[in-house]
Amino acid sequence: QHVPPGAGPPQRRQSREHWRTPAPAGVDTQTQRMRGGVLAVLLWACVAGVGCLGPIKVPSVFSALKGTDPTLPKLPTVTLSERSDLRGKSRNICIVTTASLPWMTGTAVNPLLRAVYLARRKERHSVTLCLPWIEPAEQPHIFQKGVIYERREDLEHYIRDWVRTNLGFSTHIKIAWWDGCYLPVFGSIFPVGDPVASVPVEERDVAVLEEPEHLTWYHQGMKWCEAFSYVVGIIHTNYWSYAINDHQSSLPARVGRAYVLKTLNVWCTKSYCHRVIKLSDAVQEFPNSVTMNIHGVRNRFINIGASRVHRPWFGGMRFSKGAYFIGKALWAKGYTQLFNLLKFYREATGVNLPIDIYGSGPDINLIKAKVAEEGLAWTFKGPLDHAHPNTHEYKIMINPSLSDVVCTTSAEALAMGKIVVCADHPSNEFFRTFPNCHIYKTDVEFCHQLAHSIASDPVPLSEDDRYRLSWEAAIERFYDGSYTSSHRHRQSRVDRLLARAHNQLAAWPLLRDTGPGCGNPKKSPAPAPKKEGELVSLRTFAMLCVLASILKGPEIVDRVAEAVERVGGVSGARESVDRASGRLREMGAEAKRKA
Repeated sequence: QHVPPGAGPPQRRQSREHWRTPAPAGVDTQTQRMRGGVLAVLLWACVAGVGCLGPIKVPSVFSALKGTDPTLPKLPTVTLSERSDLRGKSRNICIVTTASLPWMTGTAVNPLLRAVYLARRKERHSVTLCLPWIEPAEQPHIFQKGVIYERREDLEHYIRDWVRTNLGFSTHIKIAWWDGCYLPVFGSIFPVGDPVASVPVEERDVAVLEEPEHLTWYHQGMKWCEAFSYVVGIIHTNYWSYAINDHQSSLPARVGRAYVLKTLNVWCTKSYCHRVIKLSDAVQEFPNSVTMNIHGVRNRFINIGASRVHRPWFGGMRFSKGAYFIGKALWAKGYTQLFNLLKFYREATGVNLPIDIYGSGPDINLIKAKVAEEGLAWTFKGPLDHAHPNTHEYKIMINPSLSDVVCTTSAEALAMGKIVVCADHPSNEFFRTFPNCHIYKTDVEFCHQLAHSIASDPVPLSEDDRYRLSWEAAIERFYDGSYTSSHRHRQSRVDRLLARAHNQLAAWPLLRDTGPGCGNPKKSPAPAPKKEGELVSLRTFAMLCVLASILKGPEIVDRVAEAVERVGGVSGARESVDRASGRLREMGAEAKRKA
């Protein structure tokens, strides 16, 4: 570079030294650097909590990043895939169901057995079973005649004694209770409080919701996916099928009720579950779902089947009785199909097949009257545990039900070495591979399969077939079904928004005053009243009234209208509901004419 005469040295780029604070007078650069180093060490000691200063609390921002400050929201660091892996390490698993013994229904027995066998796994899980507690005044609706429990401790003692008697060993699972109420119009138990609150905070790791749609239709407590690190829903009941096949209602009401239930079920499961397990494809589609039969049978049934492999020593038959059917006395539980099939069998073969019926329920008198009118050879034996010795001698179980998701009694009959004659239906897909399961598609095929079953002996079950029916194999399938490959750290934003919207909708006074447990003092407290100008429109109220009438029947409309006028201060609610209901009836009549 050419430097003109008299010019100084060439200008260089200014270094970082130019911006440094000049050292105070009398302090050289070396001393300033030493002071900076000492301050840095002291700052590090304060943050890390080491050295001569002793442990010092880390600022909240660092605590939030580390997830140790309980006052700030934790930032998730573990993916859903890692949380869903239940193998290899002990977890806190909470199973929440909608029924309890001594109500011998599927949602009472199967969750109990799942909890017991999960606790016996090599992972040594800490398992809590959350059961509904209903008041003694409501217990006669679902428990056997004369069975009433005044205290929760007494019912817990009965449950543990039932496990000891039927499984042959004791269990140390924890049993918690959530407050519920029984609604005869649904035939089910619904929460009147927040079931999440029944589980201590330190035990909220994995939640298994048996019937998640049922548990969350009216849920207005803590969000399940925020209270627990991982939530699995298990679909037990085909509510859509019950709604569409309710022949006591008109066609438009059935279609409307089924559509509302289908939409609401998807909404609830998407909002409150990370994973959904369908026991079979007999139910509707659900988001984030997998189809897998995760139920098993008690070892008692398998032992009964093993004892029937060989003929008696002194001759005779392995089974001395013919056919039977066991199930709750409801037309929708297979009695309609059984009535029509045996009537067709009598007309086709000339044989009035005798069959023993085990079960009780609301339709038992109607069923008896219809059978007596037709002259079928049915013998009603009353309710009975399927493992009772009276059922051991039967060779054939007929199960024509089309409303089940997975029929537990069919699995139990196969385990006992019997022949099961059942329909070609998704609920029977798991049983199709067993040699003693005879599937039919038409009435004619039913006659052929039944005649073949009467003339032949059941095939002894192999060791592999026995294992597939056991609860040990069912728990392995439960592990597989619960696992998800998602690498998200939490629910998607859409799912969280849906959960928030549903939670706020369930807290509306309209639903509070007409939903389950209305008037119950244990129900969640009502939210603060809305300010003037924040009330929803009358049209929205009318729409909800119509939906309520579709779901529960026209008798609910008066209660809904009264609740609208009481909580919202809206005049003309009754007239608006009448207009909306009238329009709905017109649409139904028009649909009938077109049909």
